[in-house]
Amino acid sequence: MLLTLLLTAVSAFSLSDCTPARWAPADPATLSLLAESPINCLVVEEPSWTPAFLESARKRGIRVLASLPPESPEPIAQKALAAGVDALYAETLASPESAAALEALAAKAGKPFVWLPERVRMPLNLEQGSTSRPVVGTWQGLWAGVKLGHEGEAEAAPSGPPWIDTNSGFLRFVRAITPPTQALWLANRPPAAQHVPLSRYLQAIGDAEMAGARWVLSFQDSFWSELVEGVPATIEAWRRVNAIARFYQQQRALTQLSDYSSLAIVQDVSSGALVSGSVLDMVESKHIPAMVIPPGFLSKAHDQPLKLLLNIDPQSLSDPEKEAVRGAARRGAMVINGPPQWKLALPPPEAIIFTDDQISQLDEIWKEINRVIGRENFAVRLFGAPAMLSNLKASADGKTLVLHLVNYSDYPVEAITVHTAEVFRKATLLTPRGEESPELYKHDDAVGIDIDSVEDVAILVLER
Repeated sequence: MLLTLLLTAVSAFSLSDCTPARWAPADPATLSLLAESPINCLVVEEPSWTPAFLESARKRGIRVLASLPPESPEPIAQKALAAGVDALYAETLASPESAAALEALAAKAGKPFVWLPERVRMPLNLEQGSTSRPVVGTWQGLWAGVKLGHEGEAEAAPSGPPWIDTNSGFLRFVRAITPPTQALWLANRPPAAQHVPLSRYLQAIGDAEMAGARWVLSFQDSFWSELVEGVPATIEAWRRVNAIARFYQQQRALTQLSDYSSLAIVQDVSSGALVSGSVLDMVESKHIPAMVIPPGFLSKAHDQPLKLLLNIDPQSLSDPEKEAVRGAARRGAMVINGPPQWKLALPPPEAIIFTDDQISQLDEIWKEINRVIGRENFAVRLFGAPAMLSNLKASADGKTLVLHLVNYSDYPVEAITVHTAEVFRKATLLTPRGEESPELYKHDDAVGIDIDSVEDVAILVLER
């Protein structure tokens, strides 16, 4: 038993460093496309579990995860393990018991098991415990990008700016309750009914990475056909995708930092944390940094210099959790509680977005939140970037702030301004094309930074 656990731990450790992708072609020769790619873990279905494919992958240092069917997966799993795959992978399964059976099969073979179920079935770490699974995640996600109306115009979100379909709020909640040693994967697929331009693949990568997660790269069938055929435009798109993925692989230490702000939102599953478009997403759309603190993690508030604590559903808190909120108030934080008797109606368990009626209900509490956060600077404020989202993180010692930027439009965003709440001595802008040193200038009692342009993704590093 000890040997099995050790073998599993070794395999699981390597999975935490994966840049994963679904791989459609079964021909081993297609793996030459990965010659200069950061992609090092492939999710493949049964036709690819051939000796030739597995041997070719192994020579390239690539892990192969066997993608299992939802129905009766155990016999297929045994076949995959016998073929020599590196791990088992499943998404929708009939029951948690089926997942447990697959995990036992994998452990017996000294291999890890990755299960990415629906959001509501994810095994979450809600009480600051630990989990042995190397990866937590789901296949359910929005296809990231600016939401367009029937006539192609950008729709407005309840918070005002263009409505951006994003998974970042949900992922930031899961990241906040997940041990740092455990990888977080999002395995949503591109829409099948419409052509997906290159920019949307890049946005899907950045949308997950700025939340400390990894998107399991997935492409439309037409993309794969053109890539294998060597269509020049698709080869160039493949190069761009790999450049973005490589950038985030190189900056992984910055993506895995904890979120940072003097604004915290107390949010859990019952107040919509598993649904995209929650209060956290609304605040994020205003380019206001915020931390999400699940009720079971409120002790973390003791370590944060909070100005404002948004307590979305105070009625759901336990007595110790309510005392933790009062403690934050005693240390100087303003506490805004959700309205008395206000309870957010959640969508059905299988849904990942709110209905129009529920969005209207969210708008009731948003108006009060927006009035209070107003023009306040909770660490940094971003201006001139309506089609972008950002997420602020900090080093463990608090001396370095890291602002992740993702452009959800199909054109570069120019003339972006960042205002800080504290003084910094140095700024470095990291992009897939290199790094720059933007000038810092005095603004109020802190500094301002102007960013000329963000083509797709960027990371602004601020050093005290």
